[in-house]
Amino acid sequence: MRTDTTLIASLLAGLTAAWPAGNAVTATNATLEKSSSASQETQYLAQLSSQVQSLRAQLEAQTQACAKSSAAQLSIPTALAAEQSAGGSTSAVQTFGSVHQSSTISAIGVSLSAQSTSTNSQDGLAYTTQASYPYAHSSNATATDGASDYPFLAGSASLRPNDRLVKSTGSAPVLTTSAIVISGNSVTLNATTTPVSSSLATSTTSTANAVHTGIPGLSDFTDAQIESGEAWKNVSSLALQRMQQDASNRTDQTCSFDSASVRTEFRSMSNADRKSFTDAILCLQDLPPQMMTDSESTSYPGVKNRHDEFVATHINMTYNIHMTADFLAWHRNYIYEFEQDLKNQCGYTGNLPYWDWSRDAQALNESELFNGDKFSMGSNGQYVADRSYTYLGTQNINFPPGTGGGCVYSGPFSNYTTNMGPIDSPYDNNVNNTFDYNPRCLVRDLNNFFSSQYNTYRNVTDLVLGETAIGNFQSLMQGYLDDNPFGVHGGGHWLGGGPSQLEDFHSSPNDPLFFLHHANIDRIWTVWQYLDVANRQSAIEGTSTLDNSPASAEMTLSDTIDFGFVSSPQIFGDLIDNLAGPYCYRYD
Repeated sequence: MRTDTTLIASLLAGLTAAWPAGNAVTATNATLEKSSSASQETQYLAQLSSQVQSLRAQLEAQTQACAKSSAAQLSIPTALAAEQSAGGSTSAVQTFGSVHQSSTISAIGVSLSAQSTSTNSQDGLAYTTQASYPYAHSSNATATDGASDYPFLAGSASLRPNDRLVKSTGSAPVLTTSAIVISGNSVTLNATTTPVSSSLATSTTSTANAVHTGIPGLSDFTDAQIESGEAWKNVSSLALQRMQQDASNRTDQTCSFDSASVRTEFRSMSNADRKSFTDAILCLQDLPPQMMTDSESTSYPGVKNRHDEFVATHINMTYNIHMTADFLAWHRNYIYEFEQDLKNQCGYTGNLPYWDWSRDAQALNESELFNGDKFSMGSNGQYVADRSYTYLGTQNINFPPGTGGGCVYSGPFSNYTTNMGPIDSPYDNNVNNTFDYNPRCLVRDLNNFFSSQYNTYRNVTDLVLGETAIGNFQSLMQGYLDDNPFGVHGGGHWLGGGPSQLEDFHSSPNDPLFFLHHANIDRIWTVWQYLDVANRQSAIEGTSTLDNSPASAEMTLSDTIDFGFVSSPQIFGDLIDNLAGPYCYRYD
């Protein structure tokens, strides 16, 4: 009996160490120490055996309650999106048998605090778990479930997508290991609760919408993340999330985030949708002009079809839509009207795709867009050998020939004919009069010289995160800053090399790639806007003439913008929001 007593006393001592002071275990153990007679030992052994079983049950019940408490506290934040930006808390109360549990999640400063208290109504015992998660970066943490050895890195007020924060909290009788993982538009909180004195372990996982209130900067990402496109992916995801939040807060729900049409990257489209898109472009070439009058036709001899009206409009307005206040808004509406014509006049049921040229920046020839099959955007041009370097005086650049130089030879545009231009090509093949009829094949000369310098993920990320003012943003995009003669916009036009339709400043819409290129430019502007929508969506700067030459007045959002043969004039302020005015679209 002495041996059994020792074992039970040892067990009780272990339970005493694991259980809060002042409970039944401590009291019973004190009685045991005072006992001396064998009869008392027998009596107490029976009592203790019963109490041990009861205490085990209580311990496991309390552990279950703590586990459920963790689950509840992690599933609470349905309103977390609003809470994180303004502070506040959200709570829930639940009952599990005799255990009454209350949980609260709070957003305080730059921390997310989660607390749960479980109270057993039978004996009044209470156990509280609490954890605080700073919005800190832990990029080097590996995604090992249950890991608890990654310290928080202090001093940051923003939590980046795909960061993983891990922390252990609590003490005997339970240890709770919690992790926050940010991925895309959601925050996932994982908790594992393990009692010290039992093999019982419970894991819970919950996901809620994540809201990042800060504006990320270049210093938030490593060079490797920027160069690989991971940083741009995260920034784009953050902007999309903020667009969704902004759309949900609008009084006018004519266009909602969910009802908006979605523009995707060309390669994300099915083969059938790609072919439907290129077929619709060919259809526009078969349609007669829609807005040019008979009396105007003598001034525009090169306008032979509906697509030519788009080209002529761009030619006509070149010096009023580049390096101007309305550069971005004008081109937004221009490609939107093109998209509408594809749908309304040619039966296209999809949306305008964009070309993420940063994916191809180091190897344009290997891009699926130019493989020349019937589901592509057409091939490169036929290779033309023995060509020399080309000098561009304005940019003071001497560049090598590309990998084509001749007519597009396969794919949907192998028999494509353009009717106007070039106007301002460095290759001495310009027309004598601006709108002369000059039928020619579609020429391409894919050239990594430009893409690898001006259209990389580094270029895009630097642009969006490095420029906070609209003036600098649109100037750097167009390449009018001293250290960047092309920008992502100008670089994108020269991806087609030279000579090509795409490189001509005036008549570049001759190549259908123009519209995919400018859809990507519009996407970049949209990302930039929604990173700080309150301050950026209505931001404009500049006049209505290229580089203010000749001098003209500063533009305002109430100005009327001309669209020539493309559409009726539009009010500037109606063209700045992709979810309002004539628009209801977003990018994936």
